[in-house]
Amino acid sequence: MTKQTQATPLTDEAEARLQKLKELQKLNVNPYPSWNEPKLALAAVLGDFERLKEREEVVRVAGRLRSIRGHGGSTFAHLEDATGRLQVYLKQDELGDEPYELFSKLIDIGDFVGVEGVLFETKRGEKTLLVKKFQLLTKSLLPLPDKFHGLADVETRFRQRYLDLLANPEARDIAQKRIAIVKGIREFFEAEGFLEVETPILQPLAGGATAKPFKTHHNALDIDLFMRIAPELYLKRLIVGGFEKVFEIARCFRNEGIDYSHNPEFTQIEFYWAYADYEDLIKLMEKFFEYLLPRIGMRMKFKYQDNIIDFTPPFPRKTFRELLIEYIKLDIDDYPDQATLFAWAKKHKVEVTSRDGRGKILDEIYKTFVRPKIIQPLFMIDHPVELSPLAKRKADNPNYVERMQLLAAGGFEMCNGFSELNDPLDQEARFKEQEKLRTAGDEEAQRMDDDFVTALKHGMPPTAGLGMGIDRLAALLTDSHNVKEVILFPTLKPKE
Repeated sequence: MTKQTQATPLTDEAEARLQKLKELQKLNVNPYPSWNEPKLALAAVLGDFERLKEREEVVRVAGRLRSIRGHGGSTFAHLEDATGRLQVYLKQDELGDEPYELFSKLIDIGDFVGVEGVLFETKRGEKTLLVKKFQLLTKSLLPLPDKFHGLADVETRFRQRYLDLLANPEARDIAQKRIAIVKGIREFFEAEGFLEVETPILQPLAGGATAKPFKTHHNALDIDLFMRIAPELYLKRLIVGGFEKVFEIARCFRNEGIDYSHNPEFTQIEFYWAYADYEDLIKLMEKFFEYLLPRIGMRMKFKYQDNIIDFTPPFPRKTFRELLIEYIKLDIDDYPDQATLFAWAKKHKVEVTSRDGRGKILDEIYKTFVRPKIIQPLFMIDHPVELSPLAKRKADNPNYVERMQLLAAGGFEMCNGFSELNDPLDQEARFKEQEKLRTAGDEEAQRMDDDFVTALKHGMPPTAGLGMGIDRLAALLTDSHNVKEVILFPTLKPKE
């Protein structure tokens, strides 16, 4: 038996609006008509106001009513569309008694209307449209949030994002800035000669990252499939296939916890670059931020929470090992195996288990003691091999790999990249080590991908690749502490 969902009781205002809807229907006024009349955007009207006013041209616009102020036989209102806001003026002797009465009694804030008329300026100099004709386009049956108090409740803001966008201009600004960021990303990589591609979201194996995937089932093929956790292994297959510079703005899915920097569904830019290494990635990322920040109207120094973040390149570099020595005086070379490192972690109250591999323990130590303390942009380089099953080993020390991460703002891992492992036998061996960890209980360990190993056996040129979370980037550049602020519809626990 399914649980019945109880209808939300109507407020007095909602009930009043419903009655107005019925009155409109009695008057044979369609409260939800089709409408395809040519109209001007409000920003265009305001931008060309003087010319349109002088010529007394009839102007037609449409939008949502955001305020209504009646004064006997006249009414001032504000009309809003996606581009701006314009005052409109309705006079009883201009419209006629019946249309004016209909507007006065049956039209509410939140309704959509189409109006036409001529422009003028009020005594106070406000640009205004004198309405000659109006048409109801949509009757709003629920009131909008209080314009004076906005929409402050965080839970409501995320669950009903449409109200957040209506009530809070800063929410719309964040959304628009994120759009500009994505556009800037695409323009930058296209200018650098990268080709935008698409790779599968449903995959027979979830690879390319250390994460727990979402699982589904394809009925026709009778096989389990996984929502991708990263596009990496498919993008690398394209490098094997002869492409040399590819990128994807990819939706990815990881069955993990939700916090200020994580959402189970997220967006990232991932790219691969033949005949390049991680040093090239570092230089390209510095060039990227030099391009992007001015492109979206930002300076290289900007405020994030309580800090001024300086993204002026070049950024300093420190190895993974150096950072742990600097912040917690832990030299990981003194703890070369899982047992000794696990003992250190337990002594210092790091949340790990005896089933965790050395790589997982190292990651938790770093996340606990080091990452929160890094405020200014910093490239962390040369990670332990156990942390990076897809990265190329360093020639002078095979216990470490050619990997880089850009860190900033006390916990944001802005991007992650490395010189890609293209030795098929080494890759196969590392996959097998990951399978051992999985068998021991690590659900995030990577799976053996025989087809990817086969692809590498056909030969992949020296390649560098990088992934960058767009949600985290947008959060940083909009001074948002939580990625939910920059995701229009974040994942939330259902209301009980």
